Amino acid sequence: MLPSLDSSAKGLRPLETHISHAGVAGDAREAIAGCALWNSFLASRKRTLRVVLTCLAVVLLSCPAWADKTSDLELLRRCYPEAVKSVDPGGLTLTDGVKLAYHDNGPPKTPEETLDHPSLEDMLAQPYPLGAVTREPAPEFDPGRRRVAAFFKAVYGHDAGEVKANLTAVKFLSTTVSFNAKNGAAKALQAVGMDLEELLRAHPEYRARLLPISGTFAWRKVAATERLSMHSFGAAIDVNAKANTYWRWYKGADPLGLRTAFPARVVEIFERHGFIWGGKWARFDIMHFEYRPELIAKARKDAAPAP
Repeated sequence: MLPSLDSSAKGLRPLETHISHAGVAGDAREAIAGCALWNSFLASRKRTLRVVLTCLAVVLLSCPAWADKTSDLELLRRCYPEAVKSVDPGGLTLTDGVKLAYHDNGPPKTPEETLDHPSLEDMLAQPYPLGAVTREPAPEFDPGRRRVAAFFKAVYGHDAGEVKANLTAVKFLSTTVSFNAKNGAAKALQAVGMDLEELLRAHPEYRARLLPISGTFAWRKVAATERLSMHSFGAAIDVNAKANTYWRWYKGADPLGLRTAFPARVVEIFERHGFIWGGKWARFDIMHFEYRPELIAKARKDAAPAP
C-alpha cells in the first residue's frame, strides 16, 4: 500500500511508520527508515494526492502501448467525426450503437486471420509509407488492407441500399463518377480531380494511366475472400485497369518496375487529399486508390520531426 497522503505536510508520514503498522521485520524496517533520501523528500516537499495522480498519468501516457492506443482512437474520432460517438477506455462507440474494442485480446493471429478479423489496433498497425516507392515492401506488408467492416459500415452505410443513398456525382477528369458523400470522401475525390487536371496540363502523357476510370462503387467482396472491398462503401476508385494491373493477374517478374512506372506525382496528389495507393501493398493493386484519411494523418504525424 502506498503511504497515505493528504493536503498537508503533516499528512505525509515517513515510510517506516506504515511498514511498522504492516508488521514488517525490524531489520527491514530500520533499513528503509534509514533511507535519508526518502525521509528528506517527505520532509522538504508538500505533495498532494493531485500531484501523485498527475505524475501517474504522465507515466502511463509515456508508455508506448498506452500512448498508441489513446492516439489511435483519437485519430479515428478526428478523421471520422460523423461515425464516432465517443472514445471509451477500451475502444470506440459508434453512432450506430456498435462498440468496437481497440484490442481483440485473442490468441496471436496469422497474417490472413488479421486480414479477415482485424481489430482497430490491427487496422492501424502497419504504417502507410508516404513518398515515392524505391523498393519492394516486405511480405504481408499491406497497410490499409486490414479493414474493420463494422467501422466502415457506420461511416458509409450498412448495406448496398444505404451506401447507394449516400452516393453523389463527382466530376473527375473528363468524366463523372459516383462516390460516397459521407465523411468528406466525395469532396476529397473532387479535390484530387482538380489537382490532377492541373498536372495533366503539364504532363498529358499521364492521362493514359488514369483513363478510363474502371470503377468506384460496387457492393462486392475482395476476390477469393469474404471481406468487403472499400468499393462496397463507394470510397475507392480504380484507374484504367488495362494499364494498371493487380497482383493476382500479374504474370511477370518485376513488380517493383510496375510500382515505379506509375506516376509518383499522381500518387502524391491522391495522398495529399487522404487517399492511399494499392501500389504500396505487397499484394499490389496498381489501379486502386481508397479514401483512408486516418492512415495518411498517422503517416504525416509519424514523419513529422520531433519538436
